[in-house]
Amino acid sequence: MIRVTWLALEWPREGQHAGGVGRYVKRLAERMKDLVDLTVVVYEGAEPVAGVRFVTIPVPRGRVDRYYKGAYISRNAVASTGADLVHAHGDDFLLRRGVPIIRSFYGSSWEEAKTSNGLRKLNHAVLAIGEVRSQRRSVLRLGIAPESVERFRCDYIVPPYLRADVSEAERNPADLPTVVFIGSFDGRKQGRLVQDAVQAMRNSGREVRLIVVGPDADASSWEPWVDHRSGLSDSGVSKVLDEAWVLASPSLYEGFGIPILEGLDHHLQVVAFPNPGSEFLFRTAMPDIPLTLARSEEFARELAAAVSLGPLLGSAQREAADQLVDAISRQGSPERLLSIYEDALAATP
Repeated sequence: MIRVTWLALEWPREGQHAGGVGRYVKRLAERMKDLVDLTVVVYEGAEPVAGVRFVTIPVPRGRVDRYYKGAYISRNAVASTGADLVHAHGDDFLLRRGVPIIRSFYGSSWEEAKTSNGLRKLNHAVLAIGEVRSQRRSVLRLGIAPESVERFRCDYIVPPYLRADVSEAERNPADLPTVVFIGSFDGRKQGRLVQDAVQAMRNSGREVRLIVVGPDADASSWEPWVDHRSGLSDSGVSKVLDEAWVLASPSLYEGFGIPILEGLDHHLQVVAFPNPGSEFLFRTAMPDIPLTLARSEEFARELAAAVSLGPLLGSAQREAADQLVDAISRQGSPERLLSIYEDALAATP
């Protein structure tokens, strides 16, 4: 059995908000652990997975710790695992040479820099230099969508999604119209736009709820009527989606857009901004896909229209959503990833 070490500093931690990449990597590990001898380098407090070994490094105290000190400390942690192969889910630009490195590119730091401001913009611009270094030293590169495949000259497209264990019978939509948003209030995720759009519906006399799954740090940014939740597990996010009517995703940039596919997996209407990730999903899907791409001036109107359609999709829409989710999940399956690992080792002198 291949000894594989993952560098996965986005891995979910107990009681902390986890992004889509972190939740995906954990879900992948749960299905990958029987195919390889898996060790994961993570921050302390990581949510455990039976059958997976963990090597932990100290929790970061700020931006420098998270993106730079963490990358430096993890180089020794990764080296200590004695792996045959390292699969880096980011943060690998300081890793030591020797063991073959496979790198997954979950989007572009440069594109994030272009849609950010202040220190966040500067941080992502610097991280973009690290991505170039990662690209050059990896033996194989995995892109999550055509944009990342082209930008980083990736060898494979491996979308970051595995089908959730949900069914239409298990859905329990709320009685009141409910919009769900996953992300933060400001920045490229643009949660503010979702709040404004739902507020406009409420001002017109419609009783509409907004549930936000986001970091605890910006909970105070939301209006008191918004139901803000943080620190949810993967299953906790799934339960929120089960009660929703519509998922809103007005992100300025997504390399893929995991929340969009999560919404479709749960048979929701999805209203999203056009970006490389959402456009890839829209192009890949059948014509009846319940995914609407709308720019700023159209977003509130399209979100209101989606809410008006009610909580349940028609049969053609469900079929289109299932077809897309199944196709994406097959491309990112553990079995396919194992074959990529085997190819990497076979090509390594």
